[in-house]
Amino acid sequence: VRAALLAEYRERLDARIAAQGINLGRLARQLKALLATPQSDGWDGAQEDGRIDGRRIAQLIASPTERRLFRAERIEPVADCLVSFLIDCSGSMKGQIEPVAMLVDVFARALEIAGVPCEVLGFTTGAWNGGRAQRDWLRAGRPRHPGRLNEVCHMVFKAADTPWRRARRGIAALLKADLFREGIDGEAIDWAVSRMEGRGERRRILLSVSDGSPMDAATHLANDEHYLDHHLRQVVQRREAGSGVEILGVGIGLDLSPYYSRSQVLDLAGSSGNQLCRELIELIAGRRRR
Repeated sequence: VRAALLAEYRERLDARIAAQGINLGRLARQLKALLATPQSDGWDGAQEDGRIDGRRIAQLIASPTERRLFRAERIEPVADCLVSFLIDCSGSMKGQIEPVAMLVDVFARALEIAGVPCEVLGFTTGAWNGGRAQRDWLRAGRPRHPGRLNEVCHMVFKAADTPWRRARRGIAALLKADLFREGIDGEAIDWAVSRMEGRGERRRILLSVSDGSPMDAATHLANDEHYLDHHLRQVVQRREAGSGVEILGVGIGLDLSPYYSRSQVLDLAGSSGNQLCRELIELIAGRRRR
């Protein structure tokens, strides 16, 4: 994407975020409270209770009334967690992408403030109605049960180790209209989970953002009509059981519960930015499913 175009996309996104009046600091505190766990962070000396600090015994001899002879373990909340957003960039999402990009951008910033690494990923296909895979299949005489007949396209808009300030234009690239083609969700989930498995965080949460069922026309016509739906369900079940990654469905105006054990429907048109943030927080916390 050309630099001038990215700057224009970023300006549009910033204006939309500013208009929502989202309290970024409060969101970061909520996320830290939700995702952080108490961990030891060293010791505080010169305490009036706790464990005896052997280094201060000499002070007791010099000053018998001295009471600050103890040390106490310092406990701080630490977020040993990774959050990844996987965004469906199929054609039907094109009209929804600005509020989705706004929400993801705000969460990426708030998570960084809370000390939680965040990835922003996307998926689409290499072409409409099949690509080289379909042409190869046709040349081979259309054998039965060919499987996927399009090239997948997986995109990284923000890597986990990239600070938001450096990734902000990359996130804005979500607004590029010609990214949006078709959607093969199962393989995208597999890819996103594999990226998470390569890292060391103890807790890993993947939020899959989509407004519909998996769909690739060439694959759909050459296989069972529910081929991609079945594949998505199988991948989610297998990956949740085998990787320990929490895979959550974020439905844009659509119930994704047929695919995900935990999911939430977002009404982008009828909800404020703050309401959408609250609903995502509740989904991550496991308090809501509808």
